[in-house]
Amino acid sequence: MADEWPVIPLHPDWSDRTMAGEFQPGMVVCVESLMAEEGSGSVKLETQVLVTETGHLRLDSFPFEEV
Repeated sequence: MADEWPVIPLHPDWSDRTMAGEFQPGMVVCVESLMAEEGSGSVKLETQVLVTETGHLRLDSFPFEEV
């Protein structure tokens, strides 16, 4: 989510951003995580999540925990 709205900014940028809004049912959000060890390569994991009336639904089935 490169500066797209709605966005949840990274902690270093939190105080610099003023964006109003909220996630609504029916929206699909990409959730990204970057895993890295200092001095070595990194891996970026992404999954899509559907916002529902009662919570969320993960849209992919890739077994991140097993890799």
